[in-house]
Amino acid sequence: MSAVFSPIDVRIPVGGTGTVGLVVMGVQDLRGVDLSITYDPAVLEAQDVSPGPLLTLDGAPVGVNRGLESGRLRARFTRTTGSAGSGVVATVTFRGARSGAATVSVESLTLTTGTGSTAVALAGASRVTVGP
Repeated sequence: MSAVFSPIDVRIPVGGTGTVGLVVMGVQDLRGVDLSITYDPAVLEAQDVSPGPLLTLDGAPVGVNRGLESGRLRARFTRTTGSAGSGVVATVTFRGARSGAATVSVESLTLTTGTGSTAVALAGASRVTVGP
């Protein structure tokens, strides 16, 4: 299993919003996602984190537990039935607080499948540029 941000580079206006997706590849029987993401609160404000299409597309109920703090967000998404494949497991919406550039990084990502939990390292981060 591997994971990446999509898109890698995002541009949003001051006061506007933009989204970054967390994409996992090659997962089987996915039942849970537990993540912690960090960002620069001087430039960005986290508005929401929601389950992505890989968790919601089949219509199965998804349990959501989220916490938004200044500079960090945490989320846990759970399903009773497994999902498989590659796709977005979490979508984060940011508001541009002031002009500048911020790095959005995954502090931790754990995927739970029918056979157990696995910590997944991300290759790289996402860069969000806020401007006029």
